Amino acid sequence: MKTLPTLGDEAVVLLSRQGGFAMVHALTRPREIEFAQCNLDQRTRICTLLEGCLPLTRESSGQGDQRFYQIEVRYRLNEQDDRLVLKVPEDQAPGELVHLWDKGEVL
Repeated sequence: MKTLPTLGDEAVVLLSRQGGFAMVHALTRPREIEFAQCNLDQRTRICTLLEGCLPLTRESSGQGDQRFYQIEVRYRLNEQDDRLVLKVPEDQAPGELVHLWDKGEVL
């Protein structure tokens, strides 16, 4: 299973909803969260949410007409840029993830 790296000020979380019958960019409603703009409480809640999504991620998400949430975490590790991509099936997504995508704010 994947593990969540330590995320610092440079970390960025990109969240979108993908899949379905038709690929319509407006329906993905991508969100971008820059850790530099978040306070410690918000960062902690985002990291807790991401850790909860790790066991839910499926590479096979999006087959057929299934929607899924794609979470891309961009971060720096040992002076190099890196990224982690999670694909969480819509029907298994935690309510906090849906709220974050829908409202663009951390609970």
